[in-house]
Amino acid sequence: KVVFPDWPSLLLTATVDENGSGEYEKDDAVTEEVLPGSKNDPPVTDANEPVEEEEEAGDEIQNIIVNTFTVLEQVNHDQSSFTQGLSYSDDGTVIFETTGLYRQSKVRRLNPDTFDVELSVDTDDAYFGEGCTFYTDADGKGRLIEITWLEQTGFIYDSNTLEQLKEFGYTTTPGNGNQGWGITYDASKQEFIVSDGTQYLYFWDRDTLAEKRKVTVTRFDGREQKQLNELEYMDGLVCCNIWHRDDIICVDPVTGKSVREYDMSSLWPANQRGNGENVLNGIALGKDHVLLTGKRWDRMYKVVFPDWPSLLLTATVDENGSGEYEKDDAVTE
Repeated sequence: KVVFPDWPSLLLTATVDENGSGEYEKDDAVTEEVLPGSKNDPPVTDANEPVEEEEEAGDEIQNIIVNTFTVLEQVNHDQSSFTQGLSYSDDGTVIFETTGLYRQSKVRRLNPDTFDVELSVDTDDAYFGEGCTFYTDADGKGRLIEITWLEQTGFIYDSNTLEQLKEFGYTTTPGNGNQGWGITYDASKQEFIVSDGTQYLYFWDRDTLAEKRKVTVTRFDGREQKQLNELEYMDGLVCCNIWHRDDIICVDPVTGKSVREYDMSSLWPANQRGNGENVLNGIALGKDHVLLTGKRWDRMYKVVFPDWPSLLLTATVDENGSGEYEKDDAVTE
């Protein structure tokens, strides 16, 4: 059984031909999503937005929302966790989770084999915990960074002990109260990527935590997408949960344009989750899967996306300790 890395469309949402020939055909059931919003919304302009680079020959960009994914395994999750951040360590031996709500927020280490909570630290009652991400600092030490909702305050922890090492302040969108929602890490540029519930993604320097730039996120039809929530940097894209939606959109960090969109509503239907605030929120890239969960979910899912073979194709842990993955150069023709 083989696949050809340079031919992603060959098996894109493939289904077995009913004639039993072993050939494959594209799934006509994939339809374009109709997005809410006013037709009178003004176009997004950003004078500081970098010029989009020309697409390389052979690259295939989505222009429809995809509802095809494969669940590899359903695992347990603490139902009391109001999940705001989810991240694997660089070697995949630990899952980090931050949870929200005042007087209930926690920072946790989970066992990736049993998914049990190995270590849990309560956040000070004054803070509503939000997103987190694992990273390796300039000294090569594993760290966990967390932001908070309304307090304009973030924390850096020792990834082994969860001891708080640093407290820092930040700003995002002043007109939205400088909130903090999600955060992820791009090791190739040594920068954090932050959401704040608006249509913007902010990029911070790893060492100084200074803002370097921001981009406006837009969907396939050009409309800006607000309420960007938990984030994960995967295969060169920033993948975003959207508050109160079951979509995951993956955007180009240079242009802010969505180039992959997934309808995850069939993963665990909303009418089975109870409270309307028990939304999909939590994306973490593992060695051979993407881990997904939500706020007060009693479960997590290991999934793969058939139309994105390069995401996990012959993946190996990146030596820079980012927890991201790169293609294995040992694979030869």
